[in-house]
Amino acid sequence: MTLRVTFDTNVLDYACRPERYPKDPRDIGKIKRALENGDIEGFYSVTMLTIEGVMNRDRANVFGDTRIDIAEESVAPIDPMKIPQDVRERFGDGEWEEVRVEMRASQPGRQPVHPEVRRRVQAAKALGIKVLKDPPRIGAYELTDPDGDWYLDNGAGPERSAWTTRIHEVVRAIEARGVGMAQVRELGLRNADVQKAWFEGLQKAKGIHEERAVERAFGEWADGDAVASHIAYGLDVFCSSDFGNSNATNSVLDAENRGWLELTYGVKFMKLDELLAHLRW
Repeated sequence: MTLRVTFDTNVLDYACRPERYPKDPRDIGKIKRALENGDIEGFYSVTMLTIEGVMNRDRANVFGDTRIDIAEESVAPIDPMKIPQDVRERFGDGEWEEVRVEMRASQPGRQPVHPEVRRRVQAAKALGIKVLKDPPRIGAYELTDPDGDWYLDNGAGPERSAWTTRIHEVVRAIEARGVGMAQVRELGLRNADVQKAWFEGLQKAKGIHEERAVERAFGEWADGDAVASHIAYGLDVFCSSDFGNSNATNSVLDAENRGWLELTYGVKFMKLDELLAHLRW
């Protein structure tokens, strides 16, 4: 049976580019071979590119300068019979119109990802490793994937609606525990002007300690969304060597929150060594 594994950023290179670690005494090439012969299906979160793909020192400025541009609205008539009956009963069978508004995020300071990250991505793609979509958010960045070559499909119609409901349910639960995106949002709100978006406050960190806290919080945001995506897609194993030790406060990947994720959502965590042990050939 094929094992479906989400590789955290800190282990993805071991899986798809083991040749970079010639002094590692373990047979880490075993994972690449398992990917090649279909014993493992591999995945990683798009947050490796959209969040962690920005250099630490640049993250506050790049995200703090985010602007939401609203394109021109389009209006089109709708056949009343396509409107749910309970809605028509409440509002009548008169003329109905659909208003569409396209919103685009712009981040002038965002630079192309580091060449080494691009090489990692290409190596992963060559092995059939797919990218997991993150929680849909207004202004969020994503890969352009018109041919479906990159992302793992999250369905269409009711299936996609169920996926969206699930991932939002999970991220809300994660953030309610003060981890995931909650930490970077809290730091932004701490320094944001009244009636300004929270992310505009990220550039106003007071002193080196708060600046470092902001940098770490972006990594925590990426981890929270990666775990939520893993759960929403219903994958088997989340492989990571991150135990939240680099975070000054609690983390979605610390022991307490791992236990909660295991109990609540059935997440199965594996370290790289445990995944290697699982592959018994």
